Amino acid sequence: MTKQIVAYSGVRYQALDLIRGVAIALMFIYHFCFGLSQLGIVELNFAAQPMWVGFRFVIVFLFLSLVGVGLTLMTISVFRLGAYLKRLALIVIYAGCISLISFLVRPQYFVTFGILHLIFVSSMLGLFFTRYYWFNLGLGILIVIAGYSLNFSQLDPMPLQWLGMSYANPITDDFAPLFPWFGIVLVGIFLGRLVFIENHFVSFKTWQSHHWLASLLSWAGRYSVHLYFIHFQMFYLLVYLFG
Repeated sequence: MTKQIVAYSGVRYQALDLIRGVAIALMFIYHFCFGLSQLGIVELNFAAQPMWVGFRFVIVFLFLSLVGVGLTLMTISVFRLGAYLKRLALIVIYAGCISLISFLVRPQYFVTFGILHLIFVSSMLGLFFTRYYWFNLGLGILIVIAGYSLNFSQLDPMPLQWLGMSYANPITDDFAPLFPWFGIVLVGIFLGRLVFIENHFVSFKTWQSHHWLASLLSWAGRYSVHLYFIHFQMFYLLVYLFG
């Protein structure tokens, strides 16, 4: 039986916006605590304490899996090149600004390849995988495993560290290499096809809530890229003023 394909045409799904909003809220909490740690107000080890490592993984998983879902939605029906390029340009501008401002404020920790840089690259690479289904799930899991378990000294030079799987990683405020994180984008493409093309979990697409918290988080989700950029600059402003 032929599955019915749901045309996208720019439709917004509140459930997706809500998840993006939750990711933004969690990111606010994470960077607020990180800022307090950098200012010496509290003592927290974000690189070693399991709670904070897991907290960041959840945030990045939500952001990047939704990138994959978004790529699926973009390519379900008519691919709107103009809208795609506009969003891509916005992401690369914000990523460049984060790198520049972080270099000016904290040059020893400046961001070379953070979340937005990865989203920019993944948004281009992911287009080549939107036609696949289970293959994306398998390949995505393999990329995640490889990114966490394999290391190659040949990838240690700084121009190659953004690929991941190197022994040396940059000392930076935000680092999200291609391995393992592009694997999460592929998982997101799989999930997008599962829900919006294979038509599983139909209630997810039609879910609506008028609760004030759901509305607030959904609003934040609609403007997640802008809020992510703004809150990152607030962190650097605080470090500049009080650091």
